[in-house]
Amino acid sequence: MEESLDGSDQVVADDSDTPWFQDPARSKPFTLFKTLDFVEECYCTALFPWSEQSLGALWYGEKDKELQDGPWIQMISDWSGALAIGTLDSLLVIPLSASRPRKGLSVSVPKQEQNTPVMAVGWALPFEAPLEPLIVFSAGSIIYILNPVKGEIIGHLRGHGGPITSIVIHPTHPYLFCTTSRDFTTRIYDLTLSPQQGPDNPCWPPSKVSSLGGAPHGLQASEPEGMGVGRCVSVLCGGPSGGHEAAVLSAAFHPTHPLIATCGLDRAVKIWNFSASSSNGLAREDKPLFSSSRIHKARVISVSWLSTDTLITHSAPALMRRRGRKDDIYYEDGTMTIFRWIGFDRFFPAGQEIGRVLRGCSSDYHESSSFTLISTSSLPQQTRHVHVTQTFTDDYILALSLPDSVRLYNVANFHPRVIAPDPPERDPPERDIESEFKNVRLDDEEEEEDQPITTFFGKSPEPQRWEVLVPGAQGSVQASVLGFGGQLLVTLGKRRVCIWREMLR
Repeated sequence: MEESLDGSDQVVADDSDTPWFQDPARSKPFTLFKTLDFVEECYCTALFPWSEQSLGALWYGEKDKELQDGPWIQMISDWSGALAIGTLDSLLVIPLSASRPRKGLSVSVPKQEQNTPVMAVGWALPFEAPLEPLIVFSAGSIIYILNPVKGEIIGHLRGHGGPITSIVIHPTHPYLFCTTSRDFTTRIYDLTLSPQQGPDNPCWPPSKVSSLGGAPHGLQASEPEGMGVGRCVSVLCGGPSGGHEAAVLSAAFHPTHPLIATCGLDRAVKIWNFSASSSNGLAREDKPLFSSSRIHKARVISVSWLSTDTLITHSAPALMRRRGRKDDIYYEDGTMTIFRWIGFDRFFPAGQEIGRVLRGCSSDYHESSSFTLISTSSLPQQTRHVHVTQTFTDDYILALSLPDSVRLYNVANFHPRVIAPDPPERDPPERDIESEFKNVRLDDEEEEEDQPITTFFGKSPEPQRWEVLVPGAQGSVQASVLGFGGQLLVTLGKRRVCIWREMLR
């Protein structure tokens, strides 16, 4: 497969034109540019995430002088717009807007993982070779590292005890990445290190040998971790001591502090301190700095940072009962919630050095109240995927994928929650007990009809949105991602990928 766009097809920002996400009058922000059809079924996708302006933020500017003259610009020009797509048994790499003609790449997973879909993918940059981007993807519980320049897998890593659910790359140190899994854990990896060839587990007395308790406890198996590049440097353990008690579904690195937020099937959102240093071996943590299952009523599917102490999360529809009856159940809409973590200033006070060891108390890592809800909006029950991206103007755009369309929101337009007013104070009416007893029948099983709810207290009014209809979708849209600072939209169907460009005025 060969896909490339010539110079006239490049996505170019127009400084004189107001971005679509800041223009309430813009009814149609995108126009369909290209469609790609596949024989295989598609499961996940990731756009090349960096631009020329990214160099100053990566590695805190350590590579700025080394790469600023030309090599970085050339690398961005070569890979800008490249798309990685996970299918059954393979990963596809399509350089849609490469400046040099480059053929599409298809890499198959090893035979032992055949008939396993690639469910998670992300782009990484090694610190020693920042001009050769890498692609990290997973099949089952195995991680693979692909060098798309050479067209070969240069490493694979094992360690999880269950299927991997997501891969997240660190925003400023892209040689660090984390994986979440159905084994209740989150593992953080360093691409500058080589895999561990023997277990590095503590001894549990009275035994004098390394423990092999299993992946959910943050332990390593007896076989080598893998080959090539990459090593697990930290494990956020699962279990009742403070970790997730079900599958972990998503994670997000903090942009400036050694923090990572996770969420999962146990309805919990957790914020952890982590160490990327491997000088003392594998770091294990089972007590987060924040944990709460009271933000959502159902499994929490995604989490993202909006600022140093503010996060946005979304949940699936919640199965509820009316009047506590087992036979009267219904689905309540999922929610999109913006909340502030109040404990951030307690662990990271302004103007003071960060302590070597950060440890909260029991009320932090079991069921914390150290948060305040800013906005809570209902999500359509047909929602299949939510993606949050930051634009060049520092706006955060939310892409909500439905079976036949994509809804786009500017997070700045989200409204505060509607708080229920206090009931008016009045004297209770006098009751005529004798007349009430005359109307009572022992065989009367009629119940009061449900009154329609006109105001959903605790929720926010729906913000302004832009809608992109996917032609010929027929309910097949699985996910969508935004790139180029909100100027490019990619929608992923079962066997079709649509690329949309911003419609400039």
